[in-house]
Order: sequence, then C-alpha cells, then structure tokens
Amino acid sequence: MSVASRGVALIGFMGAGKSTVGAILAPLVGLPLIDLDARVEQETGSSVASLFAERGEAGFRAVESEALYATLREGPCVLACGGGAPIQPGAMEALTAWGLVVWLHAPIEVLQARVGAGQGRPLWGPGVKALAAARAPRYAEAQLTLDATLPPEALARAILATLERP
Repeated sequence: MSVASRGVALIGFMGAGKSTVGAILAPLVGLPLIDLDARVEQETGSSVASLFAERGEAGFRAVESEALYATLREGPCVLACGGGAPIQPGAMEALTAWGLVVWLHAPIEVLQARVGAGQGRPLWGPGVKALAAARAPRYAEAQLTLDATLPPEALARAILATLERP
C-alpha cells in the first residue's frame, strides 16, 4: 500500500537532485519511480543531448511533453521531471492536478558545482544563470519548496512527512 494516493512530481533546475531524491522517495511512499529524461531516452533510443542536436529544443520538448502526459495518465508515481518539463505550456497545471509538485531549489552556484562542465546537458552553458532565473517563477508555483542543499535523504523524509499529513 502506498503512502501517496496521488503522484509526486519533483521539479527544479539541472543538478537539483530530482533523480537522486526520487530514487530514495519512491520506496518510502510505495510508488514506482519514473525519471522523465530516462523515459524519453528509452522510448526514443537517443540521449537527451542527441535529441537536442538532432531535433532542436522544440523537437525535444515535443517528445518530452508526450512522455510527460503519458506518464500522468498511467497513475501515481514519483516523477523526476526534466528541468524544462514544467515550464512548457499547461505542464505545471497538469502536474498540480495530478499530484504533489515539489520544487527542489538550490542556488545556481550549488547547481554549478554539482553539474560541473554540464556534460550531456545541452542547455548548460554561458546563459545558465539567466535560464535558471527565468524558470524560477514557474518552479515557484509548486505546492512545496525544499532546500535542495540538504541531503537527499532529508528531502525525501520531508516529502514523506508532507504526504503523511492529514
């Protein structure tokens, strides 16, 4: 039996720890983990970086959106969203209607230290600070915001505690 009657969507910028926290949270709440980037890669047979190179950002976002909505139709899970997934038109509204949306927030300097050179992350580059700032207002629409500088285990426990509240 799962603790969560609805899904949990983890959102945030690159390097926030969505996949890591999701892997810890999923068994705690009794739901499967779906990493949206991994699902896109599995379904297309191409890496995110390759999809960006072959189809451009718009082409990648179309594939990502299709995978996102398919996942939401499948029922509750712990969903580690790609950083840009909740930014797409209608996505945040769909995520919020589907489950608990959690923004894993950390300062860009922390994210840069985690991501390093950004290998395999097509949008990581000189404009990354501006991109993070542009996405922040949309991320802030999440029902729960957590400090992603905390250990992943602490973040998973905080989400679990939120889900267990009456």
